Amino acid sequence: MNEIVKDKMQREILVVATEKLFQDIERETKVYSTESDFESIILESYEYMIRGDAEVNFDYKQPIPYAIVLNENNEIFVYKRGWAWSNAGESRLHEKIAIGVGGHIEREDENSENILKDSLIREVEEELNIAPDMIEEAFPIGYINQDTDEVCKVHLWIWYVVKLKNSNFDLLDGELAHGEFKSYKDLSTMIDSWDYDVEPWTQMLAPEIQKYI
Repeated sequence: MNEIVKDKMQREILVVATEKLFQDIERETKVYSTESDFESIILESYEYMIRGDAEVNFDYKQPIPYAIVLNENNEIFVYKRGWAWSNAGESRLHEKIAIGVGGHIEREDENSENILKDSLIREVEEELNIAPDMIEEAFPIGYINQDTDEVCKVHLWIWYVVKLKNSNFDLLDGELAHGEFKSYKDLSTMIDSWDYDVEPWTQMLAPEIQKYI
C-alpha cells in the first residue's frame, strides 16, 4: 500500500449503522427508487469512522454519493478505474469500467446544508475540472444496495444524475483522465461484451439511466 492510499485509509469517513438503514426497509440486493428514503435516514443518523476500519466492519455502511454525468447530448461519462499501482483507494475495483463520479464523504465535508449532495457536486467539479456554472441540474435517482461481495457489503450507493451544459472541458491527469462520453447504446455494448470488466453497480444501474436520456 503506497503512502497516498495509506493516508486515505486513515481518514475519518461518514458511515451509518446498517440496522438503522434497514430498520423499516427490507434489505435486498437491488436498485431502490427514491421512494425508499435512505437519504433522510443517513442525514439523521450518520457518524464517522476511520476508513480502514469501516472497510471491514459489516455492521456499518459507507454511503457513497455517485454522479452519472451526462453532457448536452445526453451521452454518459465512462472511464476505467485506476490500475493496480495507482493511487485509487479501493484496490478491489482497479481496472473496472465505471460511470460513477464521486466517493467517500470525509469529516471535512461536515459544514454543508445537505452533506450528500453538496459533497458530490464538489467532487464532480474537482474530478472533471469544471466550473460550478457548467452544471445545469443535479438530482437523485435512487440507491443501490448489493451484498454480494466484501466491497459491496460495506457500501450503499446514492446515485444522482448530473447534467452538464456542455462537454467543453479538459480533464486533469488522474483516474478520470482517459474517460470519455459514450452513448447509452455504446455503454450497453460494453456491459454485454467479454472484452470489458464492468463494475457490478454500473451493470445494475444502466437500465435506469435510459429514463433520463
